[in-house]
Amino acid sequence: MLGVAGESLSDFERAAFKRYPPGGVILFARNCSAPQKTRALIAEIQNISISATGLPLLVTIDQEGGPVRRLQAGFPDFSGAAALGVLDDPEKTRSTAFALGRALRAIGINGNLAPVADLYQAASKVLHERCFGANPELVATQVKVYIEGLQSSGVAACVKHFPGHGTVVGDSHKLLPVSQLKKSELVDHLLPFTAAVKAGVRMMMAAHLSFPAIDSQAVPFSPFFLQELARQELGFSGLLISDDLDMAAVAGRPLPEVMVAGLQAGLDMALWGRNLKPVADIEPVMADFCQRVQNSDIAETLLQAKIERVQHLRLELEQGLRTDG
Repeated sequence: MLGVAGESLSDFERAAFKRYPPGGVILFARNCSAPQKTRALIAEIQNISISATGLPLLVTIDQEGGPVRRLQAGFPDFSGAAALGVLDDPEKTRSTAFALGRALRAIGINGNLAPVADLYQAASKVLHERCFGANPELVATQVKVYIEGLQSSGVAACVKHFPGHGTVVGDSHKLLPVSQLKKSELVDHLLPFTAAVKAGVRMMMAAHLSFPAIDSQAVPFSPFFLQELARQELGFSGLLISDDLDMAAVAGRPLPEVMVAGLQAGLDMALWGRNLKPVADIEPVMADFCQRVQNSDIAETLLQAKIERVQHLRLELEQGLRTDG
């Protein structure tokens, strides 16, 4: 899943998208000065994808409401998690998420990187006004109805940031936050994610967090967190995606190497937002990534399962999401 540099594709991006078609794109404020421009950008991207692969792309955005809104001018303003959590009215949350999804779908966006399922803590600047609350049961209920409302509009939800950014106060845009919690101490933080899985959430985002008392590898590179915890214990069968691999939390290694390490650990999709180290020509990075995947020790059956999960969601979004969980 790739970020796009502006409000229209560059020649470099067009060439790369045709030769190495991604499974999805992520939109930021730089792509969203006006809904009609965003709609035109999405249409161009989708035309290239369908021509190259026969499949539409997963087109995502962080449109949480509150402080995190990539679409602003000309787009309806919806309450964010903090305001909805204070109201504690599940039907209001459900209807808000549904209306947001309808507005996103109208311009071609079919995936929203929300809801935030993290438990609020006052010391965290990252989570300021982005959480439903600090009470695990309240957050779990709000997460469940938000997902149900959003996905009933035809937009896939992505619950984040697994297993809970409320376990730390550090900002993963700037460093790798470290939590000293043991596995038994994650129970409250996992409750909203369990509710999300039961609600049929289509995507889950792995946070850039480290839990050295639980595993030596950070979450996006940890078979324990991605496979044992998310897949086996929580029963999640949807798309596991990374948080942005362009963040400082994973700096120091070549980006394609980091992407493949995530896939080897259990991710289905690597997210490259192209924010911290912008490059004009993305094709060499994508070519390197593809070559590394081919040369990796990921079993063919596992790689095929990842591809099928991505393709299944893309087809499901084209045909209309089922909302039976």
